[in-house]
Amino acid sequence: MKEDDDSHSGAEMDDFGTYAAHELSHDADEALSAIEPLSSRSLDALARLARYKPPPDPCRAAVLVCLFGSRSGDNLNVLLSTRSATLRTYPGQVALPGGKMDDTDLNLEATARREAYEEVGIPIDTTRIRYLTALPPFLARSMMLVTPIVCFVLDYSLKPELNPSEVDDLFSFPLEAFLTSSPSHPVFHHPHPPAVQEGRIPYHSTEDYGWYEGRKHRFHSFEADPQAITGLTAEILIHVAMIAYNRQPDFELYSPSQLPHDALIRLAMRDPKWHKFRQRWRERKEAEEKGSKL
Repeated sequence: MKEDDDSHSGAEMDDFGTYAAHELSHDADEALSAIEPLSSRSLDALARLARYKPPPDPCRAAVLVCLFGSRSGDNLNVLLSTRSATLRTYPGQVALPGGKMDDTDLNLEATARREAYEEVGIPIDTTRIRYLTALPPFLARSMMLVTPIVCFVLDYSLKPELNPSEVDDLFSFPLEAFLTSSPSHPVFHHPHPPAVQEGRIPYHSTEDYGWYEGRKHRFHSFEADPQAITGLTAEILIHVAMIAYNRQPDFELYSPSQLPHDALIRLAMRDPKWHKFRQRWRERKEAEEKGSKL
């Protein structure tokens, strides 16, 4: 879903975070210059605040939930990728485009958009890829806080350009399908994998595993072609679908002892692993900064 490179500025292609920050500060400067009767000292103070970019949080990441309409217009589909088999983490798994917050990212929306552009060529264009909302963060097993950024594609002429070092495949799936356990639901317009069609495995399955305080956390899996949609990706998409269609799934979403996400995050923040993760990140950044000054 990517247009020709000449439709974008070089700054946008090279570094969305820096470009967006420049545009924001430029617009803010123009608006502030028209304010009266503030003194130049007060205007300077406001301008500095408008240009301030907080440092990235090493425990924050974002994914792009990129929606578009089906050909009939009856359904919303979500764009998913199969991670490269050569990646160190989660090789071959289905995922939403996204990743860790970078130094250049203005905010988590910028993180999600930058990663989606780098991975699958979704253009960084807020007029054609319209922002809808952001969900509260989800806690990943890696101790990362992952924020889903939901967008809608307005320009269906966009073409994907996969980064082969990160992505092996790109496909779409009906969003409403994450609210059903039935493979015969009318939302499906494409055949299921043969094992589901033949009844050898269920379309939707769950597994409860231990996490904090011995509480069980429910792991959902939805069989799709070419690969099952599982784990955090499935959990995020269930919640997006619940909001979009204003209903609960037809299966039990949580285990009997499962903690809400906000409680889970509070426990994680008291975990020594959380603080060690942040400390290692700070030490790595300091080493990089020292190396760049040599």
